Amino acid sequence: MKKFKQPSASRSFPPSEAHEPADLGHGRIDQRSIALLPVEALSEQMRAAWPTVRAIACLTRRRDHVRAGRVIKVEKETTFLITSLNAPAPEAILRFNRRHWSIEAMHRDKDVCLGEDGYTNRLGHAPRNIFTLTSAVRTLLKQIHASPTMATEIVQDSRSKAVRLIAGRQKTRFL
Repeated sequence: MKKFKQPSASRSFPPSEAHEPADLGHGRIDQRSIALLPVEALSEQMRAAWPTVRAIACLTRRRDHVRAGRVIKVEKETTFLITSLNAPAPEAILRFNRRHWSIEAMHRDKDVCLGEDGYTNRLGHAPRNIFTLTSAVRTLLKQIHASPTMATEIVQDSRSKAVRLIAGRQKTRFL
């Protein structure tokens, strides 16, 4: 019979944990939880290879798709994170991770909808000007619809309709 090691009595275990309240909306129930271990949980060899790492985390996301009050599909994803923050709280890591995805969504809007990555002019003030213009256009599109892609579809055939929507003089059935 194989003997197993006894659970560690170190201060690294059990990991510190945090759970976000369930986020309900859009036919989904999203839940996130995190387990955080300090750098002391890593072996000496790992700490030598990654000297700036201060904590490692296991982030679990669960998404239940709900239709007519019944769960029809469950998705579960586990990702691992490393951080150089000193003594981070698990709640803080969850907040940072959530904010990261809102920034990614903004970059997606600016690249996919507005083609920002396709601009090749890198001289002088051009990059800053392109950034400013695409940010302004994204803001205007968000006034028309939460999705810049949908907003573009709503106004693509009529400049005057776009102006009326942005000026607030016309409501759309999509709003």
